[in-house]
Amino acid sequence: MPPLPAVTPLGTPAVGAAGAANLSTSGARVLDFRRRGAPPRRRRRHPLLLLVRPLAAAVCVVLLPLGLGAWVLTSHRFALADVVVEGSTQRVKPEWVRQALAPYRGANLIRLPLGEAADVLRKNPWIQSVELQKELPGRLRVALTERRPVALLRSGEGLVYADLDGQPIMQVDSVPEAHKAGLLEVFFSHPVPGGMVSALEVAGELGRVRPDWSAALTRIDVLGEEDFRLHTDALPFSLVVTHGEVGPKARRLEELLPELERRYPVIDSVDLRFSRRIVVQPGAPARTGAGAGAQI
Repeated sequence: MPPLPAVTPLGTPAVGAAGAANLSTSGARVLDFRRRGAPPRRRRRHPLLLLVRPLAAAVCVVLLPLGLGAWVLTSHRFALADVVVEGSTQRVKPEWVRQALAPYRGANLIRLPLGEAADVLRKNPWIQSVELQKELPGRLRVALTERRPVALLRSGEGLVYADLDGQPIMQVDSVPEAHKAGLLEVFFSHPVPGGMVSALEVAGELGRVRPDWSAALTRIDVLGEEDFRLHTDALPFSLVVTHGEVGPKARRLEELLPELERRYPVIDSVDLRFSRRIVVQPGAPARTGAGAGAQI
């Protein structure tokens, strides 16, 4: 076991050079028992300084989105520059749509009120529905559905286009053009719910039996929910019919036509609404001898 180092007790006189030499030669070590200095005191940071970093982070979290939003809402990069019109329309041209939306060109697309722009387009009576879609950065896509005229309505002394619900669309500019397009004139003596649809169905019934009579139809008078008067250039008189019963009654009339022409030089109308008889209303020259009406 190696010898322990020599320790000089406190109060022992310092060893001289000779002693130190003797100690060094004997292998002993001298330990330094000097007292270590006290650690420096740490200065406490002010409480307000501890809040600076989280406060700055919170401000960045709030202000950065606000700044970005302000830039998006005011930047010219998002200005409306292009209007794309979709949908096949005959009477509403894409040029009209772009002209109607011209006041919004250059406006911020994100702030563009779609409802207001749609209301501007709906002022056109031919437009049935409008769908607007924004495409950033500067494109507005417009999808239109056009109202389809199915007949002509008498309005005062003129005619108006009407849709399948019987609602007027707009005034007819050229009556020959409207007739050339195959549109019938439908006359309502009083409002009849679903009368327009029923009138067109009656015309279809006649077309399945006598296409030539149906092709020459010029006007349909709506007398009630089920009763109609048909005016066709293929016959010298009008037909009074009931919805759903036109086919068999037209065939019966076709069989009786030679007899009617022989018996009545002029016929005003033929009523086909009854189950077992046909009522003939003679014209003016025959009223002196035939009376109010004749039945076959």
